[in-house]
Amino acid sequence: MKVLIAYQANNKTNQQVAETIKKVFEEHAVKVVMQPVEPAVEMRLYEYLKFFRKNKHIPLKDGIKDVKEFDLIVIGTPVLKFCPTPIMETYVRSLKNTKGKQFVLYCTPVGPAGTTIKRLSNVLTTRGAKIKATLTVSSIFELNEKKLSIVREFAHNLLEKK
Repeated sequence: MKVLIAYQANNKTNQQVAETIKKVFEEHAVKVVMQPVEPAVEMRLYEYLKFFRKNKHIPLKDGIKDVKEFDLIVIGTPVLKFCPTPIMETYVRSLKNTKGKQFVLYCTPVGPAGTTIKRLSNVLTTRGAKIKATLTVSSIFELNEKKLSIVREFAHNLLEKK
């Protein structure tokens, strides 16, 4: 089994979830490729939002966009105004060969997640992808051991559902 974990790179809690899932998968001899998703141009947070609303995308640094070789794709996003960040929505919209692929979506909001998971799910399912599982992990600060244990259990459950 080969897994891609794509997450927004400049968000600590998002990265913690990605690294925790990776560790659990690798303990079970699953090959994992990490893809930190980064914008090509640095802007302030709300400038990304304005740019995205106007242009419907954010320029991203090069990375894995063709998911053909992966059995499972895990996508992680922070939440901005109850939605996925423009960076991660752009990334998900740029993915190729999603038809029939299994996806896991997670988000790391500070408050309510709003429509974050639903929006990413809609983008993927209209392109033939299947959503295997979702997870929301809320935290204002870095994730504590209790929250990371929830992520570990989630990752173990994903492996059992193979």
